[in-house]
Amino acid sequence: MRIWAASCLAWTALSAAGLPEIAATAPAGAAKLMRPGTRGTRVANAGASRIPWVDANGWRLRRETGKMLVYENVPDQWIPLAVAESYVYAGQTTLVTTKPELAQPMMDFVKSIDQPSLPPVADIGLVDDGTPQTGEAMNLMARRNLLFQPIKQASGPYKLIVQIGSEQFPKSATNNPSEFANLVRQGLTDPKRSLRIYGSETIIGYLTAEGNRARLHLLNYSSEPIEGIRIRVAGAWKVASLRSFNDANAKPEEEELADGGLEFGLERLSRYAVVDLTKR
Repeated sequence: MRIWAASCLAWTALSAAGLPEIAATAPAGAAKLMRPGTRGTRVANAGASRIPWVDANGWRLRRETGKMLVYENVPDQWIPLAVAESYVYAGQTTLVTTKPELAQPMMDFVKSIDQPSLPPVADIGLVDDGTPQTGEAMNLMARRNLLFQPIKQASGPYKLIVQIGSEQFPKSATNNPSEFANLVRQGLTDPKRSLRIYGSETIIGYLTAEGNRARLHLLNYSSEPIEGIRIRVAGAWKVASLRSFNDANAKPEEEELADGGLEFGLERLSRYAVVDLTKR
């Protein structure tokens, strides 16, 4: 779903759906989002063994469609990430900042690559009972790049249905959301995953597709660029274009079809990249 963000200031006129409205104060009644990014340990390359805590809002932007959400007190370095995150998940958001110039480069980049949205790819149908426990499960699943769709009933064309409280996914398992995400991954199995990202714990991918087209969004939640990652997308795809924020020379590396999926590398990801795919 695409939701057009309204603008109340002349310099926030937008052409791309999902971009946040820039404002000096939060709108009344808006729910506060987390400051996107990482906390704690810095991870500057794909080989780092320590895993920082990632704060990401994609699961909320998907779960709370149509609800006004707000980014407040976002440090300067994370403002471009907030802009990209809102765009990727078609959020209805406001970014409160007195420094709109820090948001403008990402907004310009997004406008340059904008196109009609494609439906999200979901391997997992997650029955959403509206509880905080299910929300935290969504959070950890998104961070592990387990592609899911919130659903109301335990049915649909998914490779795995997850219903908290079932025999396979008991409610007690949500006491440890990280272990619950591992349980879901085991239930799906890695060979059935539509998207896998190797070499980083701070890059979150969002895959959309329809017919012969797909678009993969890659968001880097680390404080530093990530180097040397590899990506696998299930299906007979090829890269049609790759555009990366602040990196006009970015291109896929060692692109190949292997075991029914497209694999390619990225030498470096600074903050946000979009990869458009077509069927071979």
